[in-house]
Amino acid sequence: MFYIMQAKKNNPKVVLIALFLCLLQSDINAQTEWQNWNGITVSAPLTNKLSVRLGHTRAYNITNNYESQFSQTAIQLSYDLKKRWDVQSGIQFITPAGSRDTRTRIYIRGAHTVRLAKKVMWTNSFRLETNSKSENRFTQRFIYTTRLGLKKRLDFLHLAPSISYSLFYNMGGNPINYYDKAAVLLATQTADGFHRSRFTINLNSKISPYFSLSVYYLRQQEFNLFAADTRAINVFDPVNNRTQRPFNNYNTIGITGQFNLEPLFKK
Repeated sequence: MFYIMQAKKNNPKVVLIALFLCLLQSDINAQTEWQNWNGITVSAPLTNKLSVRLGHTRAYNITNNYESQFSQTAIQLSYDLKKRWDVQSGIQFITPAGSRDTRTRIYIRGAHTVRLAKKVMWTNSFRLETNSKSENRFTQRFIYTTRLGLKKRLDFLHLAPSISYSLFYNMGGNPINYYDKAAVLLATQTADGFHRSRFTINLNSKISPYFSLSVYYLRQQEFNLFAADTRAINVFDPVNNRTQRPFNNYNTIGITGQFNLEPLFKK
């Protein structure tokens, strides 16, 4: 609250940043597991409507002595269908820390953007992905994301703030054994269903025509939304005396440097 009061007194354009700090502070007090994701991307146009982006991200567990979590390399193509429609397709190579197996993820994503109240842009997207066999939690995923952002950047630090929410539907992966209260096996099948969400607050600052920097907060929560008892995750296995596929909830503070080579091709 102190941040917001000070922001109102000094500059109303930093209220959003103050709110971000308040949310961050309250979440630090409420949660214990934190990660740090650091990335860099380079994007360039191939034609007037087609562009390519290369990216690399490394993740660390802050609450466990900054232990390495995973590294990810990605290649993405984007195509502007119309003024408000675009399509993206790409491939990601994800290597968990301490593992020799690299997971391969191929996806396609369609997005539609509309303008709200002349100043806010609302984007809804749907993504379909398929994963290699080394990803044992799921084989395919459907991801719906809704995002709100400003049409124009703020004068303050040339910021483009945005918030987004994603809902994940899993299909496939390694089967889970489901038991009743008497430890009788009911079914052995994959945990298909809505099992994950991600809420993200992003602050992107355009430092130059060629470079921008994003600082973001991401909160992941897993659950069993509309899932039958024999399609759930985080279920107890009385035979092996363990919880199968526990919920993977965490908070992330991320930084991504973004190089944009488009101005070079306009000269």
